[in-house]
Amino acid sequence: MTEAFWPARIEIPGTARRGAGFLVTDRHVMTCAHVVRGHDGARVTLRDGTSAMATVVRAGPWWTETAAGADVAVLELPAAVAVPPARLAPYAALEIYAGQTLDIFGFPDQYGVGGVHTNYVAEPHHLVGDDIQIEAEGATGVRLQEGFSGAAVVHRATRQVVGMVRRAATGDERIGLMTPVASLAGHCPALADRIRLGLIDPAAYGELRAALRSVDFPRERFTQLLTWVRGKIPSLREDLTSVPGLVEALVVDTVAVDDREMRYHLSGLLSTFENEDVSRWAGRHLGRVEAPAAKPVRDGAVVICLEPTAREGGEAYRLKVWTVTEADGLLEEPVADVPGLSRDQWQPAVERELAAAIDRIPRSVREVTVEFVLPRMFLAEPVDEWLNLRDDRTPLGISKPLVVRDLDWFQDGPPDLAWRAESLREGKTGLAEVLRVWDCGQPLTKPVVFKANLRKNGGPHAVCLAGEWALPAQVSVAVGAQPPVLLWRRHPCPPGRHADYAECVSQRFVRELTGHLAGVTIDDVASHVLELRRDSVAGEDETHCGSGLVLLRDDARRRPMPLGFAG
Repeated sequence: MTEAFWPARIEIPGTARRGAGFLVTDRHVMTCAHVVRGHDGARVTLRDGTSAMATVVRAGPWWTETAAGADVAVLELPAAVAVPPARLAPYAALEIYAGQTLDIFGFPDQYGVGGVHTNYVAEPHHLVGDDIQIEAEGATGVRLQEGFSGAAVVHRATRQVVGMVRRAATGDERIGLMTPVASLAGHCPALADRIRLGLIDPAAYGELRAALRSVDFPRERFTQLLTWVRGKIPSLREDLTSVPGLVEALVVDTVAVDDREMRYHLSGLLSTFENEDVSRWAGRHLGRVEAPAAKPVRDGAVVICLEPTAREGGEAYRLKVWTVTEADGLLEEPVADVPGLSRDQWQPAVERELAAAIDRIPRSVREVTVEFVLPRMFLAEPVDEWLNLRDDRTPLGISKPLVVRDLDWFQDGPPDLAWRAESLREGKTGLAEVLRVWDCGQPLTKPVVFKANLRKNGGPHAVCLAGEWALPAQVSVAVGAQPPVLLWRRHPCPPGRHADYAECVSQRFVRELTGHLAGVTIDDVASHVLELRRDSVAGEDETHCGSGLVLLRDDARRRPMPLGFAG
């Protein structure tokens, strides 16, 4: 994701006053009126270093008599800048994105030069006058304070501005107020020319909103309509409360899939209102819309990467999330990029961002595999026990096919790994035929001996480890030999299970798993492991081969773009 340079630091020369703002055109910056009150100009510095004195606009379409009272101001730069302006969310954005992560970038005292991010959430019904109350997403992070006034409130998943910070609570309360985009446009009419609804241009969008104001829809009928629309578009929120919110959510959810499909569903929804103004709008802007051709169903993925980064005072991790929805298997633009996480923040951050990523997967994708890319010593992290918030808070290991991948190979996959994976695909080889096993029947050896055995005969296609062989140090050695498929049980044998040479849990694991892998190919193994995990949980059997089962499946696919971690 390209770094956004449109956030602005606003300073009044000769004073200590400082606030934030955001570029809305190549010459106009929006901020709070109290940041510039009593002054005709202010210095604006964008995140790319561009800096200039700007004039406070007091006339024309960027200002109305209500703007100052609403604490809204616009600054005009002396010349156009090359920085792309912020993208503005639809008017009903807070209804569509209620409760989702909002990113705010401001300039409080301790971060007065470089600025700092903080995360908040909002619900559309938390009204305080014309403003919306926003609340900190967690107990950590920077609270809103002086220096955040005028900052853009950005929806994390789409990177669209949903509003502007106006006030922060005094003291240590982690709440504040934001002015939503719809109100900003009401005070600065020129802003409406910058607000799109998916592929619908601002002018047509404005006409649609005007037409919808004449729709009178009883609450009971609206609930029935919402149920009917969600039957066609299951990803649509079930807690929408208004006709404009429903219309805009439909466009937002379907435009990412296909413009024709969006127009088809929008035309069908608008026809149910039986309203002349709405019908005229549909005739002008949608015309005759035919049903879109059925798209072939295909598989996709959500790729979740946790990369160590340097941080003063200790280790931190950067979370990055991509979706894969096309048949070519390439990573799309990142849907999340969260720096500075500690180990205890991994799980809640991943669960939150995974839910947002799954919401972006089109309905033409049949099955979504979750791929965790982890540092090698953390490959046995119990990610299968983390929650899928989009499936009734179900553990991931029994809700989605799930694999882990090695961070080193993800960033720079070795040619031999790609060759081995493709040889398995092209030959449609069953994994049981190429599986090499190390279990409790074989005593641990020196690492160099283990490495030599792994690399005999050109290296392994698939490896299975059990018992002491499945400890992190042994797994790391096995991953270094570049197997496209590696399976192991996260839990070693309990003490005393090897007495009298009786079959231990790990040996049973190997025997059962080998039988289950007969005929299973590299592309089928994640779905097969999913069923084994489900069987072990459903049977409450901790000795079942699906219990604690970890699957590494890796090859040359799903690599990040060059400089994917730059910034």
